[in-house]
Amino acid sequence: MAFKKVLGFWDLFWLGIGGMVGVAILTFPSVTYQQSGPSSIIAWIAAGIFSLLMALIYAEMVTAFPSSGALVTFPYEAFGRGKLARYLAFLEGIGYYLGTLFGIVISAIIIGNYMGPGFATGTVGSFAIAEISLIAVGAINLLGARITSRANLVMSIFFMSLFAVVIILALIHGSFTGLSPFISGSGIPGIVYAIPIAILAYGSWTALITIPEEATEVKKIPKAIIYSIIVVTVLYALMVLATYMNLDANQLVNTYYYYPVLGLVTLLGNPSLAFLFDIAAVLSMVAVMLVMVLSNARIAYALSKLRFAPSSMGILSRNSIPVYATIASFTIPMVLSAFPSYYYQYVIIGAIIGTGLPRVIDLASYLKLRKARAYKPAFRVRYGIVVALAAAIGLIVSELSLALSDVLWSVAAFILLSLLFLAIERRRHATRLQ
Repeated sequence: MAFKKVLGFWDLFWLGIGGMVGVAILTFPSVTYQQSGPSSIIAWIAAGIFSLLMALIYAEMVTAFPSSGALVTFPYEAFGRGKLARYLAFLEGIGYYLGTLFGIVISAIIIGNYMGPGFATGTVGSFAIAEISLIAVGAINLLGARITSRANLVMSIFFMSLFAVVIILALIHGSFTGLSPFISGSGIPGIVYAIPIAILAYGSWTALITIPEEATEVKKIPKAIIYSIIVVTVLYALMVLATYMNLDANQLVNTYYYYPVLGLVTLLGNPSLAFLFDIAAVLSMVAVMLVMVLSNARIAYALSKLRFAPSSMGILSRNSIPVYATIASFTIPMVLSAFPSYYYQYVIIGAIIGTGLPRVIDLASYLKLRKARAYKPAFRVRYGIVVALAAAIGLIVSELSLALSDVLWSVAAFILLSLLFLAIERRRHATRLQ
């Protein structure tokens, strides 16, 4: 049984939007402000540019290998399908799987904060909202990619419209004096260190790379990715600008540190707008979880085809849904969201193992594939090698702010993944000999 081709360009475009716009833009503006003041707006734009460079590389490769969970396929094809290729494909697939899994958990943990009193992180109410949200996005995904896309479309249009209204009103209400001095004492280094924070807000455009078998035309995927990143970059830049024009340093660093955009809406003083914003904020996080569950299930499906995951993960239902992979993609976060005290560890391991490591592998895969005669993508990036090197610079910058403890957590995770690979390979060879 094969996947059904049900996703057109606009489905893909809005899935890209829904996958990116969520908890990060609602919480990170104060964090980046702490790094470099008003000039951190530059970091948000730079993060969008670096994401676009990386997206061009992925978009080219997916048109050459348009299989479900294609991210797992890139290193496997690039490095000759041997043991090294399997190892890199395993790190790529498991890394991305964990990254999206933790991304789902992070959104689930935070979502209760926008539901009102009694739902703050760590409370019973917050946990209940997280569980209900995960069950809801899981149920929608089990209805199929088309239904998932339509649900995401409705939610995305609503929260993008509300965010646009907030931005317009805030820009009218605010003052450019709040941007002075534009360059803080930390100067350019501060902007550079703000980029790794901002770039986390763009991560889930990769969801479109995992669903090529469900696209009506694979060649529409590159355009959908590029357009969605451009739109989101503009939205982020304007939202951050509006926030900095209205909130002073004390409000950003103290009063509204964890919820700067909510603080912005509160400052505008319109109860109806504040109520609608809370709904929009919740829907944006639900949309992120919805898209991540969709993507996560396809990665599990691809891993099962290489025998890195149970064969049940590769079973498609009559509606062409990887049903068991989908169930795992929302039930595992249901368990992890019960431990919100590990929020920071979820963020760091997800950022390195789920983003940094897979992208290093994919850049290496791309450089190798470009030399192969058999490599014939339907979409080819002009000056691809130059773009890949520029994307590599962005990747290096995105990891600059890591503390020693962050690195140690990531090294430990990398070692565990390598040991797991060896155990899976040993079992696979033993099964062959029987």
